[in-house]
Amino acid sequence: METFEMHIKAIVYNKTRKLAGNTVDLELGDNATVAEAKSKIEELTTVPANMQWVIFGTLKLEDSKLLRDYGIRDGYTIYSTPTIVEQPNMPNL
Repeated sequence: METFEMHIKAIVYNKTRKLAGNTVDLELGDNATVAEAKSKIEELTTVPANMQWVIFGTLKLEDSKLLRDYGIRDGYTIYSTPTIVEQPNMPNL
């Protein structure tokens, strides 16, 4: 089965002025999981994947599911928010 590229945007919300509300472009395969999207966001922003909630519409997405399980397709936008308000060793999240 042929794999196609999927280009989606992730809007990152956190307390760091450098990242707050910024949009990052993600290039993922059409079989990409939510965990893979989080890893890509981490690569681009340094926000650890385990500290991200990824949201689409009103749903918090589960790491093990495919993005397409939620109806996410090429050109769509997801949101990444921190799972915590503040952590002592990472005060800018």
